[in-house]
Formats: sequence, C-alpha cells, structure tokens
Amino acid sequence: MSERPFPKPPPADPLPLETWLDQADRSEVGREPFFRGRDAEFDVFRRAAGSLHDGRVGGGTMVFQGAPGAGKSALMEECLEAVRRHSTPEAPWVALALNPGSLRYPDKIVRGMVDAANTESERLRREASGAVSRLLGEFLDRGRQILHEIPDRNVSLGGVSWSGREREVSAEGLFEHVAPLLGKFHIVVCVDEAQNTPLEEMTRDALDCLHRDPQGIPLVAAFFGLSDTTRVLRRCGLSGFARGRVVTLAPLPHEDSARAIRDVFGAYGFTGAPEHREAWVDRLAELSQGWPQHINCVAIAASRVIRANGGRIDAAHLDEAVAAGEAYKREYYAGRLEAASGRHWIYRDLALAMERNGGVLAWDGIDSLTGEVRGRTGESMEDFLTDALHAGLLAPDRELPDHYRIPIPSLGDYLRALPA
Repeated sequence: MSERPFPKPPPADPLPLETWLDQADRSEVGREPFFRGRDAEFDVFRRAAGSLHDGRVGGGTMVFQGAPGAGKSALMEECLEAVRRHSTPEAPWVALALNPGSLRYPDKIVRGMVDAANTESERLRREASGAVSRLLGEFLDRGRQILHEIPDRNVSLGGVSWSGREREVSAEGLFEHVAPLLGKFHIVVCVDEAQNTPLEEMTRDALDCLHRDPQGIPLVAAFFGLSDTTRVLRRCGLSGFARGRVVTLAPLPHEDSARAIRDVFGAYGFTGAPEHREAWVDRLAELSQGWPQHINCVAIAASRVIRANGGRIDAAHLDEAVAAGEAYKREYYAGRLEAASGRHWIYRDLALAMERNGGVLAWDGIDSLTGEVRGRTGESMEDFLTDALHAGLLAPDRELPDHYRIPIPSLGDYLRALPA
C-alpha cells in the first residue's frame, strides 16, 4: 500500500495584532492562525484521503459534528488546506467547499467540482512543463466546455435543456457526464453547516452520488455541522457510514489549549519572565476548559490586557486578564441562551437535573421537565431538542443513546446560576 497522503499543514500566518484583537467572528478570517490540536480528528480525514489515494472510492463519507464553538469550521479549513498543498501537476487534487443549500441542486455540485478542477488545472499548468503542461491544458479546455454544456441554473429531476437537447437529467446522469474529466483528479468535497442540509428528494440523489461510487470519480465527502448532523443526513437517505468516520468534537486537552495560547504570546512578541508567561498560559488554558471558541476569546481578552500594559506579561495583571476572559464567556453563554429561547429557567432546571444525574439526562427526562411549557406554546419535543442542540446548550452524549449533556462544564455552571 502506498504511503498515506496529507500531513497536517503548518500553522497559518498570524494576523496583525490589531486585526486579530478586533475580529468579530472567527469564521471571517479563513484559516485560524492559532488552530492547534485535533490530531485524532485530522487523522480520520487523513485515513479517508489515504483510502481514496489508494483507489478505494465510495462509502468513505466523514461527519465531524459538535456544539457551536467546537472548532468544526476551523478543522474543515485545515482539511481543505491539506488537499491544496498535496496537489501536484502529476497527481492533481481538488478541494471544494459547498454550502448545504447547494446539495438540493445536482448541477450546482457538478459545476462546483468542474470549476474547482479548472482552477486547479490552470494553477498547476503554470508549474508544469512539457507533456504534463499540455495534458493539464486539455483538462482545462474540456472543463470549460462542460461548464457551457451544463446550465448555470437550478435544475429539476425532470426535463432540462442541455446542449440544445431535451433529455432526462438526474444527479447520476450529471456525474456520469463529467466523469471522464473529473476521473483525472482526486476530489474532496467539504460541506459546512451540514445540519442545514435540505430534506428534499433531489438532495437524496445528490448525497447518494457523493457517498457511493460517483460514476468512477475519485471523490470523498466530509460534512461539518452541529450535533444533530448525522440525524439530518440519515433523514436525507445517507446511511452506512464507515466505522470510525463519524466524529463528535470534544474539548481539547489542556496541553493543546496551552500550546495555542503560548503561540499567541510568541507570535505577537509579548515579553515577560518565563515563569510569568507560563502562569498566564496555564491559568488561561484552564479557564478555556479546552473549548476552541473559549481558547480564542480568553486569548484575545488577555492580549488586550497585555497590550494595555506595553506588551509585557507580569504577575500583577493576570487576575485582570482572567476576569476579562470570564466576562467574554458569560457574554457568549448569554448569546447562546438567547439563540435558544427566552425561557431561561427551563435550561436552569435541565442543568440542575443533569447535575443530580451524573451530568446527563435521558430523552424522557427532558420531555418531562419541558412538557408543561411546551404544551402552552405548542412546541414539539423534537423542535425543542433541535433548538437546544443548535444553540449549543445541549449535546448528545457519546456513550448513552438518547441521553444529552451540556457540552461545556462552565456553561452548566452559568445555567445553574440563572435566577429561578
């Protein structure tokens, strides 16, 4: 068996300090400059890409799911970057990011793959010479022709005008049409926010093409979404996930959190005695509880304190930095609670019940605690759970089916402290 591809890409270049401190949302900056950890999760991707590299096509679909702030989008960007770095003129790879809404339109998926292949052919042709350069040019010409053949509009599974002819078009037919070109590439398709995948008939056909043998196209798909992503995909007809290909993102180990914060201090040239720096790193990593969103916000809070202190890390301002980080966390939790509903006392009661029950609560327990208020509002149990999962207040337990937990310990503390 050939050597597995895709080593983890090197860290992204840090943003200018002021840009990083002022960022409104981590998703706005592309690859996160201080993305650390997730080695086990990245290895799932690496093994799937390795299987594709070795010629095993179909059925290797991956799902990476977790509560908001778990680092799913950051992991996706690392996977896409690894594909881009691995591509060579002699062995071209294509990385494609899709939004979930496009999954209802097979032509958008196919056009996206062809367009990405064209972009990669053009890029690689500048690096190649001789026969390889000419071959990439042929790929590019054929890709451009295909884009003219497939209408740039939403198609149905019924009749559609294609190259001036009326014919029945389906997801399978579209994949079959582009297979002679895309079969020359290895393709990785990533879908972010996959919990929003539309539950429609056309989506089923498109997902089936991405998941199974897509007409000979060397392709693997990865879905990144909130905690109910696998449930949504199964309702769309996607089933039979390979063993070990469904991953729930948990908090990072303390050392990974500490390494990210340590790298922040190094990247921006903060000064101070080594023992003070390590005291800050350890305290902030503990404050983050390994949650990627928290690692980012407590590092920003601390860096603002350090900047105000002339870029120096000292013992006197550590408590101020921790207090600023705590304030960021409370603000984040308030936003999560607002995203779920205004009935904060329901989540307080759930958090208290979970504390009494070893940190988890069964579906029936949640149903019982929320039944009265849901009865008044007409909200179903399924809708309530989906709302709580998408807001990040609850997450499925990884070991007990139909049991739920609060994904971050300090979020449980926040909910239990809410007024009755």
